[in-house]
Amino acid sequence: MEVVKIPIVIPSLEPDVKLINLLCQLRKQTNETIIVINDGSGERYSSIFRQVKENFNCIVLQHQENLGKGRALKTALEYVVHQIPNAIGIITIDSDGQHTVNDMNRCIQTFKKNPDKLVLGIRLFDTKVPLRSRLGNFFTSKITAIFSGVKVDDTQTGLRVIPKKYFIPLLSIEGNRFEFEMSMILDTKKYNIDIVQVPIETVYLDNNKSSHFRVIQDSISIYAVFIKYCIVSLLSFVFDLAIFSVVMYSLNNFTSSSVLMATLLSRGCSSVFNYFMNKKLTFKEQNRHSMFLYYLLVIIQLLVSSNLVYFSGKYFSSWNFIYIKIFIDSILFIASYMIQKLLIFKGQGKNDFNAK
Repeated sequence: MEVVKIPIVIPSLEPDVKLINLLCQLRKQTNETIIVINDGSGERYSSIFRQVKENFNCIVLQHQENLGKGRALKTALEYVVHQIPNAIGIITIDSDGQHTVNDMNRCIQTFKKNPDKLVLGIRLFDTKVPLRSRLGNFFTSKITAIFSGVKVDDTQTGLRVIPKKYFIPLLSIEGNRFEFEMSMILDTKKYNIDIVQVPIETVYLDNNKSSHFRVIQDSISIYAVFIKYCIVSLLSFVFDLAIFSVVMYSLNNFTSSSVLMATLLSRGCSSVFNYFMNKKLTFKEQNRHSMFLYYLLVIIQLLVSSNLVYFSGKYFSSWNFIYIKIFIDSILFIASYMIQKLLIFKGQGKNDFNAK
């Protein structure tokens, strides 16, 4: 009977004694394959990685230059896919001592009961946690829930057990730095991967000074899909509003038919721009029915928008109809994003991307 394996993956950039301490603890408890990725740490750290390989029997994969944590995880996944075919998943753990071996084992035990699910070790963000980390995780978790429908209490955790069926999809996901871990969570909906959360101990050493997270650059990368969607939507909205205003002022007649006509013309023009920009720039995915589903959404939205604008204009007669439209379409904005993300540009799903 073939022995199933869950290799331990440790991405590492410029490590110190904490990596050695972690490996000491791991080797006391497991003979499992350990893969350490040297993400371009440089010659100064070669002696540490030599110890990692010789003293702890680890597989060391090396990047000649720093490519980012996401790329390091992909390098490990590529190795596992080709060299460890009996792996049912991998577990990732940070090299800076923020995760305990006991918590890692708890996540593995949970995964063995849920071998097709993504298991996340969720930290408890109490007052002992640095303010930067608490605020970052709070806003990221809330934004993720609002814009994707994925509810995760700790979106930035590095302690994860990834199921085999998610290997190949992850290799195709864009992003080589911290945004890769966010995409891993966001795309669970696309590939029908359920998430299981396991509470773990929160460990921060020296106020998390060893973290390589770049606040501005990496935050922008993490929120990239939201930023691109907002930019495309804003441009489409301005285009839509401009055409709507021109038509309404030209007709000079506020009736239900004039509002509907102006809405049809403005939404028809702006929707073509919005569809192709989201298809090529924002989501970069489409299923075979994406255009049909997109324009079905457009029809539903314009009917909802025009009717709400008309009836709101009648009820709030002292308000300018332009302001009414801005308010109503702003409410529809989030709903539209979620439908496009989770349905229209979903991709082909798990049937096309199962690891063999």
